[in-house]
Amino acid sequence: NVCKMICDECDEVDIVIANAGISSAHKAELYDFCDFKNIIDTNLLGIAAMFDIFALKMRMQGGGKLVAISSLASFVAFPTTAAYSASKRAVNSFLDSMRLLLAPQNIKVINIQPGFIKTPLTDKNGFKMPFLMELDDAVDKIVKAIDKNKKEFAFPFLFAFAAKNISRFPVSIRDKIVKVALRYEKHDNKRT
Repeated sequence: NVCKMICDECDEVDIVIANAGISSAHKAELYDFCDFKNIIDTNLLGIAAMFDIFALKMRMQGGGKLVAISSLASFVAFPTTAAYSASKRAVNSFLDSMRLLLAPQNIKVINIQPGFIKTPLTDKNGFKMPFLMELDDAVDKIVKAIDKNKKEFAFPFLFAFAAKNISRFPVSIRDKIVKVALRYEKHDNKRT
């Protein structure tokens, strides 16, 4: 195991950033279970596996930072993102638990919740992505959030504000907003 090897070879591990994430194509169809499982295994269990090893190391050394990348998709699920949104919502809950559990050992747990960032993962999306950010700009924001020990950092601000507030609406209103967004997405795709 690479994580264990790093812990064995390094006197201290100051920071770990769990950034691996996968998604499947956005399709308005019932998910494929194998794809669903792969997404959960990578996006959630991958983080849990890393934190399991590095949290122990950080406890022994008296502190450190564990950072994971969630997503604004964790707040509002679309029918085309069942597995991805579920995995990221589970990441949020996992990180909340870990933050409280590890705080007494001086271990900071930081949850980064970005919107759309221009990467090979989003290049596959066949729709207009609101507030799409360049990778370098997103990295700068993430680094600043980690330096400031933010417990959660959701960005870009307007997109995060909308996603978090929509998630608080009653289900009937949330469903209507998602349906309108899907109609807009289909209409926008026909124009391009």
